[in-house]
Amino acid sequence: MKSIKEFDTSRRIHLHNFLNKISFSVTRTKEDLENAAALVHREYAKKGYIKKSNSKLRLAIYNAHPDTTTFIAKAGNEVIATTTVIPDSPLGLPMDEVYRDELDQMRKGNKKLCEISMLASDTELFNDGISMMLNSKKLFLVFSLFKHIFDYTREYLKPDYICLTINPRHKLTYDFLRCKDLGGVKAYRGVNEAPAVAKYVDLNSIEKEYKTEDMKGLYKMFFQRKTDFTKFANKYTYSFRDLKYFFVEKTDILKSASPSKRDYLAKCYPFYDFSELLSNNSSNKSHPESSVHWWETEGKVKTMRPCLSFQH
Repeated sequence: MKSIKEFDTSRRIHLHNFLNKISFSVTRTKEDLENAAALVHREYAKKGYIKKSNSKLRLAIYNAHPDTTTFIAKAGNEVIATTTVIPDSPLGLPMDEVYRDELDQMRKGNKKLCEISMLASDTELFNDGISMMLNSKKLFLVFSLFKHIFDYTREYLKPDYICLTINPRHKLTYDFLRCKDLGGVKAYRGVNEAPAVAKYVDLNSIEKEYKTEDMKGLYKMFFQRKTDFTKFANKYTYSFRDLKYFFVEKTDILKSASPSKRDYLAKCYPFYDFSELLSNNSSNKSHPESSVHWWETEGKVKTMRPCLSFQH
């Protein structure tokens, strides 16, 4: 019979081998994004958060923002987990639907926000219905995704706060990560009136919090362990055809958006003809492969955008 120490060592080796088979990165292709959106749709529909749609994709207008970034975990060629980081902008954040007052308080003093949204993992790989804290594989998978998000946001988006909404049954997991309460339990219309709790991480103080003795494991993971930044390279950007595919043909997201939000997105893609984008007609008109391509060929810094995030 194995001792507790032998069992613990065996479990850690098992987890290490499990994570070694998984690759983490930003989405790099249209197929990556489509598979991630399909996974979110499938898992949210299973949980009753959304009704199944004809597109079988979970997308929102925030996904059309060029600085929104979707992260994926892959086992081979299969996306098994995903989440998306959305920068604050004139589009707002998904959480604004139920926590606008709380977010506006955080925005004071030109503070920068972003939101982690659309988190999903393939429940066929895990025991569904079990708390994440009791499912070591799922827990470490989500922590690894969050590690990549954490490094990406600090390096590229540089917000003051990372915000998110969670189902109250996962509160223990996020309390463990030292996510602070932003708002109490509310019914979230965007997920079929499911209960939600708002949380946030203060990136200006989290390192100090993690340096305490009882948090040294998280400090090592989130601050001492270095992420290979090539995992953030070659991020997928929308060509004109792909923008039309996801937000006009597969969904009616752009057509149903308010004029002000469409106008803002048009400024984000100044080389795309939005009147043509919104039409039902196909065109032989030439369009750049992506907005990033055009900014690069004009000799500007790759991360520059005509629409700047964090501006409200």
